[in-house]
Amino acid sequence: MKLNTRIVVLALAGLSAWAALPASAADPLAPYPVSVWSRVLFGPDGKPQTLEVVDADQYPAGFVQNVKQRVAQATIQPPVVDGKPVTLRSGVEMRFVISPKPEGGAQVRVDGLTVGALPVKRYLAAYPADIAATGGWEGEVTGVCTIGTNGRCRVVDVLATAGMPESVRRYAKVSLDGWQFEPQEVDGKPVESEYRLVMRLNTLDTAPEDFRQDKFQRLLKGK
Repeated sequence: MKLNTRIVVLALAGLSAWAALPASAADPLAPYPVSVWSRVLFGPDGKPQTLEVVDADQYPAGFVQNVKQRVAQATIQPPVVDGKPVTLRSGVEMRFVISPKPEGGAQVRVDGLTVGALPVKRYLAAYPADIAATGGWEGEVTGVCTIGTNGRCRVVDVLATAGMPESVRRYAKVSLDGWQFEPQEVDGKPVESEYRLVMRLNTLDTAPEDFRQDKFQRLLKGK
């Protein structure tokens, strides 16, 4: 059995920096994305029976409570085994867009909710040297990971337009090979699932590498 398709979009600039990272020194009021994951056990009725917000101590208590309330309202089509609906244990990601306000504080907007295998280790290979040396280069590549029951990418397929440099294809594959997941479980048994990582690369002529790399790592970890 193979479940769900999880799609994540990463925008990368310069030397492994987040191109869409708006909250930089240049524009501290630009919106930026934040993801919050939960571990959820869905019952045979498709409704959450138990849920736990991952890294809950990293967020304000009121925010965590809001996430729990929203996830608790989620309903899925339960998997079926031998003609009967059964439980599904899975990760659930809630995506938010944070818009800082000039007077302080921020507006928080829900950007979506997705059910899929929960990433427990993320990895990015070294930014392709030939691309890093080409200012203004832009491109997109998609890595498709078939997650085995051990939580590792059993197979990684790379989808890209014709003419995409081999270094970028290799970058996507090597990156996903380093990811680890908590596999989804159907009726208490781990199953395979699919995870798609869309990587948008943009080599800037000048990028504040140290600052943006640090911010990128924090956002990638959902903190």
